[in-house]
Amino acid sequence: MDAAKVQDFMLQRKRQIWVDLTLDETDERLSLLLNLLKDRGIRWLERRYDCFTDEELESARLIAAWYDVNARVFGGPRMGTTYDMSDACNRCGAGARQTSAMIIEGEDLPKLEGRRAATTSYDDVLVDEKLAAALAQSGATGLSFRSVFAAFEERGFQIPWRQLCATHTLPPMSPRSTGVYPYKPCACGRSSFTGKEEVPMRIAYRASDVADIHDVNVTWEWFGEVNFEGDVSDALFPYPLFLVTPKVRRIFQGAGVTGFDWIPIRVEDG
Repeated sequence: MDAAKVQDFMLQRKRQIWVDLTLDETDERLSLLLNLLKDRGIRWLERRYDCFTDEELESARLIAAWYDVNARVFGGPRMGTTYDMSDACNRCGAGARQTSAMIIEGEDLPKLEGRRAATTSYDDVLVDEKLAAALAQSGATGLSFRSVFAAFEERGFQIPWRQLCATHTLPPMSPRSTGVYPYKPCACGRSSFTGKEEVPMRIAYRASDVADIHDVNVTWEWFGEVNFEGDVSDALFPYPLFLVTPKVRRIFQGAGVTGFDWIPIRVEDG
């Protein structure tokens, strides 16, 4: 059997062990594996996704930068990061605007060792200082940076990492996007989006909606679980996806960043 990736990590302060194995859908071993898991009573998540060549990624108008579960650190509102909620949905928190440095769990610092980029449990993108400098010096548009602090029980301190922030939000996706749906719809129509394991995520935009893109953008749609009852310090916010140009992907790759999935968007004519 092909090599499997085993990830042992903490998610929302609970230990998770994830075994990731990728097989082509035509591989005859796939049905054998599923039958074996079923016979042993082992739970699994089957996700179908597209694979892309470097040429396809380089020619894309924008690319979705998908998170690396193994590089996630706990951070955000529950760690003391503050947000302006004046323009956010009061039911789900979509549209919350961060107003402070990013504060992460100090005990998660070992997860950053040997890495150049990581994400929080809210899909905030973190990069080390050298990668942040490379992005800033590249002239990439639509990005800004915030400081990152690690918090412990009695103290906290700034670490040599930066939070990558997007200054540009795209219009809503085209309804022809597939593998994206709101599983717990909010009245605002903006949150609780997620993918479907059985359908590859294929994000589409109208050509007119990507005519004025930046190098770093976020989606209008916010993804993930929601638990917000008015108290930001106890909130579980949804989050937008980062959509970047091939230029930004090249900078990440040049820095040796691994573990991110890159999914090119489709652009519709007319």
